[in-house]
Amino acid sequence: MRPKLRHLAANLVLLVGSLIACLLILEFVVFGIFLKPDDVLANVSRNGVVRYQPNTRAIFRHPDGHQSLVTINAQGWNSTKPEYALARGAGAVRIAVIGDSYVHGGFVNVEEGFPEVLERDLRRAGVAAEVLRFGMDGAPLSQYLHVLRREVRAFKPDVVLVQLIHNDFDESYRFLKTRYASSFLKVGFDQAGQPFEIEPSDFTPGMADRLRAFNTFRYLYYKTNAYLRFKRFVSRYWWGGEEEYAPEFISSAVDVRKITDHVNNRRVARYVLSEMHALAQQDGFRLVLAMDGVRDALYAGKGLESYEVGKLNRLVGEVASELDIPLLDLHATFAEHYARNRQRFEFAYDWHWNVLANRLVGEAIARVLLRDPGLSAGSAQRGAGTARPPQG
Repeated sequence: MRPKLRHLAANLVLLVGSLIACLLILEFVVFGIFLKPDDVLANVSRNGVVRYQPNTRAIFRHPDGHQSLVTINAQGWNSTKPEYALARGAGAVRIAVIGDSYVHGGFVNVEEGFPEVLERDLRRAGVAAEVLRFGMDGAPLSQYLHVLRREVRAFKPDVVLVQLIHNDFDESYRFLKTRYASSFLKVGFDQAGQPFEIEPSDFTPGMADRLRAFNTFRYLYYKTNAYLRFKRFVSRYWWGGEEEYAPEFISSAVDVRKITDHVNNRRVARYVLSEMHALAQQDGFRLVLAMDGVRDALYAGKGLESYEVGKLNRLVGEVASELDIPLLDLHATFAEHYARNRQRFEFAYDWHWNVLANRLVGEAIARVLLRDPGLSAGSAQRGAGTARPPQG
């Protein structure tokens, strides 16, 4: 029996060694050199706000062969500015841009994002603009309020621009079982339909973060789109949710089955924008909204109301008008350019804005702000001294 056991043990050692060697070759050679996946952007919570690991950078590799660079600054936000200083120079106009991945800009190089385009356009027009962006992948409208309170106010902006996307509303009151969804502020409703806030938890790395550290996992799970095919399985048995991917229900990159509760969509929009409006009046900054266009409608030659997501554009317009908040609906911006040039505004492999769309959005916002006669003198009245501490 002993020779047989020794033979079995030797075979097991050989098998385990072969598996380890194969895994090492896959990790460091195949997916480390030849088929490299996207780099990792780690997350942390600071001052109760989830953000990216400060002072890091990442390269994203896209199906069409191009790459995009993300540079995370000292405060944990993707920006060409290595650090956001609390104090600023006399006469500078400070603009804060809040949003999700469209503001973060993970699919374009950091200098091609619309906040940087906005800053360059304003400076060319003679405005000493300083644009700070606060973009977080997956963040909904409710989280924008949290970021405004806990992060943005500390920098004493003259203008706060909130960039809205069609999934911002339902995801403000729906809890998504994902890697960091519980780290976002959410809005609940009592039996009378009155909104109340559900405070976020600090982000805590888990098993998903450890898996994402491996090149092999990132390539096989993300680059092959396995995360979409197995979304329902992972949601149910890993996160404890019920999310699934069904292409036939996707419009403007949004699952239209999730956004039809326009009563609660309006409630959350009305509550969050009212809170933002109150902060604008208290602090003296200008609150401006921008809303993504319904690009599907443009390409199909149909009206906004032909699409469920188009109802959200109308909803936002009505709430913004009620609260007297300036709103730039980017549908008109995209429609004008598409009528002349027939160029699409997203990537062939992803619905996020491409370089063209980022340029058009930055230019459109700059035109809106330049019509404000007080813009160039805004910071002189608000001061360039010590900033207020973040508010909770």
